[in-house]
Amino acid sequence: MKIAVFGGAFNPIHIAHINLVKEAVKNFHMDKVIFMPTFESPHKDTTKSVSFKDRLNMCRLATCNYDTFEVSDLESRIKGKSYSYITLGMLKEIYPDDTLYMIVGADMYLSIMRWKNPEEIFRLANIFTCPRDEGDYETLLKYSRTLSKYGCRTSMLTSPIMQLSSTMIRNNPERAFKKGWLNKNVYNYIKEHKLYEVE
Repeated sequence: MKIAVFGGAFNPIHIAHINLVKEAVKNFHMDKVIFMPTFESPHKDTTKSVSFKDRLNMCRLATCNYDTFEVSDLESRIKGKSYSYITLGMLKEIYPDDTLYMIVGADMYLSIMRWKNPEEIFRLANIFTCPRDEGDYETLLKYSRTLSKYGCRTSMLTSPIMQLSSTMIRNNPERAFKKGWLNKNVYNYIKEHKLYEVE
């Protein structure tokens, strides 16, 4: 099987996350995608993030209608920061005979050589990415050639999906829901639990 892992804060998960994964499944014939909420990110300040439990629950609500999607709490079992090479190593123990992919956005992709143990990441998984905007593709392609020297195998969409950030959602969840950026059940969860100061 081709199994992709999509990690991130998902604070909160939104339609651009879902659309990116749907395109990965469609274009590269992924059999399963595991959404992996980060427990303690080495890349971002999580002090302003809602709890891991809330982010996990929102991911489950947003993905429950997709047969090929599942949500994992694996990183909550890792002590300390959630490094990708550790997560991928644990997944490889669970799926030893399957091909792993890791889905990363363009910004994170272009910084991947600064991650902890990048060559271990490349050994464990193929990397899947997507342009952030129309001008990104050639930059990503050039960087992919550089990464290939370190054993990185890359799959990449040629066109961007949509530009949308979780910050935009947090700033105004009601507006995000009305624009179709936020799953209805996720929006109701945000309201019910008074996340992001929504009453």
